[in-house]
Amino acid sequence: MSLIFGGMTVSQVTGVPATSWIADAIGWRYAFVLVVVAGLLTLLVFTSMTSAIPAQAPENGKGLTSKDFPNIIYGVLSVTLFVVVSEFVVYSYISVFITGSLLHGVPLLSSALVAYGFEALIGNAACGVLTDRLGSYKVLIGAVTAQLILLVGLVAFGRHGFLTLLIALLWGNVSYMYLVPIQHRLLGLAGERSRLVLAMNSSTIFAGIAIGAFSAELSSRPTGLNPLPGRPY
Repeated sequence: MSLIFGGMTVSQVTGVPATSWIADAIGWRYAFVLVVVAGLLTLLVFTSMTSAIPAQAPENGKGLTSKDFPNIIYGVLSVTLFVVVSEFVVYSYISVFITGSLLHGVPLLSSALVAYGFEALIGNAACGVLTDRLGSYKVLIGAVTAQLILLVGLVAFGRHGFLTLLIALLWGNVSYMYLVPIQHRLLGLAGERSRLVLAMNSSTIFAGIAIGAFSAELSSRPTGLNPLPGRPY
């Protein structure tokens, strides 16, 4: 599972810093052009792979439906939602917190994003091993607690040079460590309907990203904050 989610964390290392650099170097519109090009390439790769995908998934019998799940599964899914929302409320306005932070006269935004993504990749791989050895509960509690402290630290010390970069490193390390233990817990609860539960969790993750970003946008309106300072939305 940690390898599967590695694709999401690798994108933090490459995609986010790349688009940030393009926006600063030649304009934010070209960052959107990069996203379109990457999307078209992905579509081409996916199209070439469809021949290996069965036309119809194998039947597993009737089994349980989502309506038959115990309440604890919905409780675990709600943990996914709230963790992702809290992270992306901050992440959507990371540039606001870090703008003005310098290290030896060099702006730290791009460096902080690279540090965040690189450590997210390491943390995602490490949490797979930790979950196997310590169990999903301990890893999840530890990751969420650390993330809470670091999010507060990022807001409080977002313009303090080396300290900002250190917080970004540590935040990246724990930012995706909740994924594997939550999936591990869901698999233990789902039984034969594990595929449905994992699909529901993936949907919850992306719903949390959307809700977090939208909530950040709503909260910024009275103060006029802009996620890309000096540029229009």
